[in-house]
Amino acid sequence: MSINFSEIKVDIGESIQLQDPSSKTDERIFVKLIGYRDGKSLIVTMPRANGDLIRVVNGQLFIVRLFSGQTVYAFNVTVMESKASPYPYLHLSYPKKVESVVVRNAQRVNVELIVSVQSGDFENTNGDSVSAKLTDLSTGGAKLVTIKPIGNVGEDISMSAKLTVGGVEQYLQILATIRRVEANESEQQTSYAYGLEFRFVEEKDRLVLHGFVYEQLSKG
Repeated sequence: MSINFSEIKVDIGESIQLQDPSSKTDERIFVKLIGYRDGKSLIVTMPRANGDLIRVVNGQLFIVRLFSGQTVYAFNVTVMESKASPYPYLHLSYPKKVESVVVRNAQRVNVELIVSVQSGDFENTNGDSVSAKLTDLSTGGAKLVTIKPIGNVGEDISMSAKLTVGGVEQYLQILATIRRVEANESEQQTSYAYGLEFRFVEEKDRLVLHGFVYEQLSKG
């Protein structure tokens, strides 16, 4: 569905993706929205890679993707001006048309992703990390399978994973609350299945997950 940029409820400081359509790697770089003026321009932080500023030129084309609510938005922009003072930032052309796709929490994709899990949140973890497998995933939660118990219903866990979005590997950290636990016994071993509800610490992580789920749904 096509809409106007002014219809998007986007907050200043949110992370957005920039993708150079001429790049052979489909690399997506995260920047932050500093501000915008209707019909004039968007202002974002200068893109960086490994801490270093990435050189951009006036007229360079980017595909922009951002997440708001349960919707992923995409539109084309060109670099109007690159500024170094008082800090590095870009003026991007105001989008003429924005494409929107709703990715609902209930939409699940089947996956087999190995992740690292610890009990507690990222600042107060309890014990060593445990290797586990995500077997289905949505933007709001997941099913996690382990061979070691990691917690009880209502407790928090912290999860680290690597997802490939747009051909680029992204490191993801998610805080989750355990909503369901099932123990499955067999002659070989006992496994544990956990129903998780995600709680995001960084908006960037939310955007990466939405991008991954949307790509998997598109493949289906």
